[in-house]
Amino acid sequence: MARAKSVSNPTPTNLASLIRGLYGRVARQLKVDPSYVSRVARGERQSRAIEASLERELRRIMSLVKSSRGKAGRSPAKPPTSKAKKK
Repeated sequence: MARAKSVSNPTPTNLASLIRGLYGRVARQLKVDPSYVSRVARGERQSRAIEASLERELRRIMSLVKSSRGKAGRSPAKPPTSKAKKK
């Protein structure tokens, strides 16, 4: 008897990991080729359905990034302070 796979999807903490595979995910959702999604994203082709799906997926990614930053307790990057020695 085969065991069912448990789906464990840890959220990556960096934006690059979340964006990787964006066209493929959108293509799978809409059952089209990822190259077509890429062409729509670059403006070579037009498809309202693909544009809407890309926008929805990007919003999801941005909400994941925002929520992961809040959980990690990180504060926005601060410029480095230089402590000059007085002579």
